[in-house]
Amino acid sequence: MTREEEKIIRAQEKLLEKAIEKACREIGKRRGWKTARGHQYRVRNNLLDVLMVMPALFDSHALKADFYCKPPVLDEMYWEVFHMAEAAAEQPFSFHVWGAFTARGLRLPSWQERLSGPEGVESAVEAVFDRAEVLAAENVYPDPAAFRARLEAEERPQILGVILCLLCEENYPRAMELIEENLAQGETGGFSREGGRRSILEDARDYCAARLGKTV
Repeated sequence: MTREEEKIIRAQEKLLEKAIEKACREIGKRRGWKTARGHQYRVRNNLLDVLMVMPALFDSHALKADFYCKPPVLDEMYWEVFHMAEAAAEQPFSFHVWGAFTARGLRLPSWQERLSGPEGVESAVEAVFDRAEVLAAENVYPDPAAFRARLEAEERPQILGVILCLLCEENYPRAMELIEENLAQGETGGFSREGGRRSILEDARDYCAARLGKTV
């Protein structure tokens, strides 16, 4: 492939990306979703749904969609445990969606929608939103305990997510047991501060200990 051909392909990719962004913004708004930094999101009851739509890798005739959901209270617990509640309070609600320091949601399997051509972007995006709303209807969790049960049913459960749910439930004995078990295995929870010297699981242990009246 020549450099000129590469430029043409890249220009076409850029046009497709812009068409997807425009369709997501307009179709999402009509359906009650909001847009923030390339993410589509909405709040339903006590859950946050997040949808990401992009060109499929290695296939110029398809869109790829990712969908996840989570209770926003998990982020609030994360921020309290991780000593960033004050900083997070200064951010817009969309920080729950695009913030790097947030709880991971329940990520469902990605899927693709075929493109009939450049003019087929809108219909493909409509199909993506249709599928996202079916997934949302299939994933209803009225409280952190129900969401935790779903996380625990995963083949590889998100340990930090499970612990945050337990803290939201005020089930401190079980949370402490799980925290100590994972720290003993060298787990960090995937986040650290103080230049990597302090992991979120260590902060969670201290938070939990304070509520159990223990010294660690």
